[in-house]
Amino acid sequence: MERLIARIDDILKRDKKMDFAVFSKSEIEEMFQTIMGHMPDEMRQMAIEEFGGVEQWRKHYIEALSSEKMQKGYAKVVEWYGGKDEYLSVVKNPVSKEVAESYNKRIEAILQKLIAKRSCPVNSFEVKEIVGEYGFVMKQLSQMKEERECMLATARFYRNEPSKSKTDEMYGEGAAEFFAEAIEAFYERSGEH
Repeated sequence: MERLIARIDDILKRDKKMDFAVFSKSEIEEMFQTIMGHMPDEMRQMAIEEFGGVEQWRKHYIEALSSEKMQKGYAKVVEWYGGKDEYLSVVKNPVSKEVAESYNKRIEAILQKLIAKRSCPVNSFEVKEIVGEYGFVMKQLSQMKEERECMLATARFYRNEPSKSKTDEMYGEGAAEFFAEAIEAFYERSGEH
C-alpha cells in the first residue's frame, strides 16, 4: 500500500515521466518483419535500394515509428481499429494482394462516380451516397472498426502535396479539393458514421 501511495505521489509530482508509447520496440520490430514479409517483391526491392539494405531499412523503420510524433499518430490509428490488439491483428493478417487489388479497383470506380457528380453540392444526396460507399469500402479494406476518422484523414491527404497534384492530374483541376470537401460534408456533420 505504501508503494502504491509513493507511486501516485511520484506521478502527481511529475518526478517520473510516464511512457505513453503505443508500441514497444519489439512490437515495432514484429510489425516491420510482417510488413516486409507481405510486401510485393518490387516494393520490397525499391525500399531495400532506397535505404541501402534490409538492416538499414529496419533501423530507419524502428527509429521512425518510435518517435513521439509517430506514436501519437498511431494512438489515433489504434482507436480507429478499436484497440491495439485489433490493429496488430490486421497488421499480422493483411488482406491478400488479390483482395487489395479488387478493393483498389472499386475505390477507383467510386472516385470516377464521385468526380462525375462534381457539379452537385457536396451535401447533396447523390454525393453523400457515393462518399458513404467510399467510406464503407475503406472500412472493409482496412478492416477497421470505424472509418470516420480515417476518412477525415483521407480528406486532409487530398489537400497535401504531392497527393493534391496527382489527384488533380488524374481527375481534373480541383478534384482533390472536391473529394476533400465531399468527405468532410459527409463525416463532419454526421458523428454516427
